[in-house]
Amino acid sequence: MLDGLETAPLFAGIALAVLVGWGAFRLFLTSYRYLRASPLQRSRMRHAWSVSLRWRRLAPNLGLARIDENSKGKTGIDGKTVKPTVVVPKMIVHPEPWGLRAVVKTIPKVGIEEFEKAAGWLADAWQCESVEVKRIKAGQIEVRGLVGDPLAEHHPYAWPDGKTWALPIGRNPWGREIIIPLRELSGIKIAGMPGFGKTMLELAWFAALSPRPEVQFAVFDGKTSDPRYGDWGEVAQRAMFIVGDNPEAAHQRLVELVRLIKDRPAALVAERGTHKFWKLGPTVENPLVIVVMDECHNYIDAGGLRGKDKELIEANQRLMRTISKEGRGLGVLPIVATQKQTSDAIPTGVRDNLEVGVCFATFTLDGAEAALGSGIRKDEPNQPTEFVDKASAVGLCVVTGVPGLGGRYSRIRVGDVNEDQVVQLARGSAHLCRYVIPAPAPIVRDVSASSTE
Repeated sequence: MLDGLETAPLFAGIALAVLVGWGAFRLFLTSYRYLRASPLQRSRMRHAWSVSLRWRRLAPNLGLARIDENSKGKTGIDGKTVKPTVVVPKMIVHPEPWGLRAVVKTIPKVGIEEFEKAAGWLADAWQCESVEVKRIKAGQIEVRGLVGDPLAEHHPYAWPDGKTWALPIGRNPWGREIIIPLRELSGIKIAGMPGFGKTMLELAWFAALSPRPEVQFAVFDGKTSDPRYGDWGEVAQRAMFIVGDNPEAAHQRLVELVRLIKDRPAALVAERGTHKFWKLGPTVENPLVIVVMDECHNYIDAGGLRGKDKELIEANQRLMRTISKEGRGLGVLPIVATQKQTSDAIPTGVRDNLEVGVCFATFTLDGAEAALGSGIRKDEPNQPTEFVDKASAVGLCVVTGVPGLGGRYSRIRVGDVNEDQVVQLARGSAHLCRYVIPAPAPIVRDVSASSTE
């Protein structure tokens, strides 16, 4: 039998052969993938390899490495002080169509905050347009390097499949399609300067839901006095009603929508045995009612008004608050758009109750904050004040409140909407339009105290 001294070289040889075989297999697999890849994929692979090879030298220069305290003051056999050990976070770099994605295992004193502070330097070192950092789980973060500007690339609007209750917006910088789930949604607020895409996105949503008989529309077009000649005139046949910029006419329709909300619980119980709209979802009998208010400030801005005019606007504000607060669970969804979502244009009781925020180009952070929340001030890469160049920024927006974003902000390139297709979808489904608002209850007089003579 072989003793331990004789078997040791044998096991060492086997281990070495296994390591060499594994390395050869990895090299073959990588070479095969590289040869089969497209020119763009090969470029991304070479970029990822370069970043990975230079990481151990780069990390200490950016403050993303630490000296092992336990190695300080150590001496070698010769009595000389040994150089302290530098600990570098382990990083695995993956090529992506939009750039590269690095998964990093954090070390003590080098975590997500340190990587966020060094994001600008990482972008320069990695030759990326920008770098974004997010936590995957405890002890692990993801660093994404964006090469070029994918948001500058136009693409067709992604029409929904007609099976899920969701509204597409567009693509984020990483090529992911962002959608807004409608289930239990309280509402959507849209802000931004004129001419950058607010109304076109609303029209795309209108057309996307038009072929569904379980959806009805109420439209308030605050851009024009006669809605027949405005942006919404060509799709008017699919809406229960369309109102121009007259606050008094809008008031009458808002009263009807509030009456629908108040009467709907009884209608739901009669149809399905429960007042919870989203338990079974929209039906033809009790459809999802989309309330579109384009340039809503014309109906609810009381600035400079007095007397009866002010009373009318304040009444509209109260009705809008009811719709935004009570519509969610009863299938009435407001989509409210105005150029600047500040409190002088839209009451905070309405604005702050609409959970999804969409903001196109705006000149001031105050305007962005009104639509997206105070957190946008700290998120410089996603501030919509960067989108003011009309030559390139039409169709660019920032969104928040969408499930899957983790409460963060995301830049979006809205897909290019074919206006002829919008009109075709709306007019082709005009026969599905139904007026679902119940008639007002009859006035009942109390005659118990009247004379019987």
